Amino acid sequence: MAKQAPKAATATSKKLPQTPVKISYLFLLIAYGFVTVLTPNLKTLDSNGPKFLTLALLNLATYLFLFTRKEVKTRPEWYYAFFTNGIGIAYTGLMVVSLFSFFKAINVLESVLLFTRIFTTFSAAYLVSVLVLADKRNILYLCVAMTLLLIYESLTVFSEINKYIHGKLSSIGEIQSVYSNKNGLASAVFVKIPFALGLMVFSRKWLRAIGILGIFLAITATLFLSTRAFYLGLFALTVLLTIFSIIRFFQTHNKYQLRLIGIYLILVLFAFLIFSTTQRYLYPQTQSGYDVSVEARLVTIAKTDASVVARLEGWKRSWHVFKENPILGIGLGNWKIATLKEENLTSQDFTFHYKAHNDFIEITTETGIFGGLFFIALFLLIGLAFIKVVLKNSSPEWLTLLFLPAFGLLCYSVDAFFNFPQDRPEIQALFVLYVGMAVAVSFLYTGESARPSKSNPTGKSGNNFFRLPMIIAYGLVLTVSANILYQNFNSQKLQRIVYDDIIRGKLTHPASMFLNGFPAIPDLNSLGEPIAVLKARYLMNEQRYNEVIALLKKDKSSPFDSRPEYLIAIAYKNQNNIDTSLAYSQKAYNMKPNFFNNISLLCELLQQKGLQKEGEVIVDKYLSQTKNNKEAWLYASSFYDNSGNIQKAASVIDTAANYFPTDSLVLNQKAIMSRKAIIVPYQVLYNAASGAFNAKKYNEASRYYTELLTKEPRFTEARNYRAYCYYYIKEYTKSNLDLDFLISSGVTHSSLYNVYNMRGVNYGNLGNKEEACKNYKIAADMGDKNGLDNYAKFCQPGKK
Repeated sequence: MAKQAPKAATATSKKLPQTPVKISYLFLLIAYGFVTVLTPNLKTLDSNGPKFLTLALLNLATYLFLFTRKEVKTRPEWYYAFFTNGIGIAYTGLMVVSLFSFFKAINVLESVLLFTRIFTTFSAAYLVSVLVLADKRNILYLCVAMTLLLIYESLTVFSEINKYIHGKLSSIGEIQSVYSNKNGLASAVFVKIPFALGLMVFSRKWLRAIGILGIFLAITATLFLSTRAFYLGLFALTVLLTIFSIIRFFQTHNKYQLRLIGIYLILVLFAFLIFSTTQRYLYPQTQSGYDVSVEARLVTIAKTDASVVARLEGWKRSWHVFKENPILGIGLGNWKIATLKEENLTSQDFTFHYKAHNDFIEITTETGIFGGLFFIALFLLIGLAFIKVVLKNSSPEWLTLLFLPAFGLLCYSVDAFFNFPQDRPEIQALFVLYVGMAVAVSFLYTGESARPSKSNPTGKSGNNFFRLPMIIAYGLVLTVSANILYQNFNSQKLQRIVYDDIIRGKLTHPASMFLNGFPAIPDLNSLGEPIAVLKARYLMNEQRYNEVIALLKKDKSSPFDSRPEYLIAIAYKNQNNIDTSLAYSQKAYNMKPNFFNNISLLCELLQQKGLQKEGEVIVDKYLSQTKNNKEAWLYASSFYDNSGNIQKAASVIDTAANYFPTDSLVLNQKAIMSRKAIIVPYQVLYNAASGAFNAKKYNEASRYYTELLTKEPRFTEARNYRAYCYYYIKEYTKSNLDLDFLISSGVTHSSLYNVYNMRGVNYGNLGNKEEACKNYKIAADMGDKNGLDNYAKFCQPGKK
């Protein structure tokens, strides 16, 4: 990169080799920044499947290229440097400790898959370090390429914001560009900012202009993406960049440093003004939590925001699991399995937290205390290396080369603290670049590179016997890793087919497609669901219950996931094996007590076994904790009704109506249960009244209804029928008294008549035409045909 002052630039340029830039090395270095971004989803459930695979294939290609190059063969320090440098040693230590965590893994296959991913990332960082050692000048061109990518991604954000403003997107949360979601895009933009910063701080002319443009667009895009973690990250980045510039000013007494930070702060200010103005005057009026100011968004961190609460709960569960296995951890990839045991106790469905939303916590939980310390050491060693260079007032060249990984890992650490970049290959590619550069540059800076000596004047390695087998072995490991990731890629394509079926609400594919199609690894899908459960869904759809039972009983991939027990219970129930079905449903309930679908199954089975009292305890407990599940209230009402406890059934649905006052299903159930609650205690009397009424014995029926109303005055139906009986026995005044009561109770229609029209008929028979016409008119206005006919017949001018 160009330097801060003409003299420094001239002096440094003399030190740089005058040989042409190695284009092949540069191409591979830039490929690491672009390959995961350019890899499409390829119809997988999770885009990390094909992206990690392409990263592994790039590793293989780079490895074959590097270790067949003559200059690499004659410079063994290039491929040994990674393992003799403090940063590389810390990273290697993390990999070794990760292997020991296998001894504690609940699901070893999941550990194998995650280790393959992190080994792929580790290998990429190692290979990047070799590429940089081969020609550190390529860092400048990498900065330019990554800044251009940053500019492009920022522009895609603005394009999506424009769609949102014009109603083509319903929410800012839908913005994702080529990434899986908004947070992934925000992370990709934020973590690339150091590339643009490097150009702005250490370059001149058009390179600095590109850097300034990249910074401005990236900060603006970050504000528009409304991600709280990166709002905090921008603040931390601004503070540390300001401190760095002030230190450099006092070291160099060059006002250029103050101008730089002034430019940066002006960019931040303008970005904030553009965002605030757009948000205030152009955004559509919605209730979305994303459509608020930076301050309002940050305030939610301290409140009981759902995502904040979820993160904190996940971190607490991590601590509980870590305490049980502090040394070796719980095994790579097993966080989502081990913490499920506790999460199940409160979770109502199978939407689980399969990531801790904090890589520092998750890595420590999975690999133990030493794994966590090695991971933290990566960041600390890189930061300390940069601080050392700054405090020593080293040459601008070394400041330039270490600035990029130091600030890059700073931005990455923000993402790692609040999200899970370890699971996002696009962000892992940036981690690879920063760590690989840090290892190479710090190695060169500390003078640890091998130099010619009297005994070895060419610098060639004197031990080719071990070097060649190691190179071959490492190549084989890279090949095996790529093969495992290829299996994962194939699995994710099938997982996508399954979930497309689930979203459509219909399983349209044959079970054989999945029984024979899924590879051996992984045995959990991208969301933590056992692959065996995916297969069982299709077997259930084909009513192959014995195969469902055999498949799920054999599966041990996630012992705290209650889906296998639940599906086994259904399979046994469909085979009329009630006792065994009850046993498995009870197991599922013990594991996951708030999963309503299983609760309803369990209570139904208990009822069939004559154990409804036990079912009532379960239902009552669930309803006491959960008020927002309408289906549960409706089921509970029916359950109590079927158990013969009609009063409890009516009481439950009355309570439900308080939570769902406008829901038609709840209101209809309430009407049914209210009626039954009144009828059941007087069933004999009600049947006698109904029998007399249907036989048109209206005098007898009216006496029965009167007796019913004496016992239960709330019985509107009885009053309705009695009014009708009084009409037929010509007791018009008594009929109207009942009709008046119905109207005062809010009843205007019955299954027999319109109340107002009936009252009008009674008044007409009593000779009160005025009142009769008033009631006919009300009935007619309500759309009652009889009321309309009566009003036209008896109340129009000229009619008698």
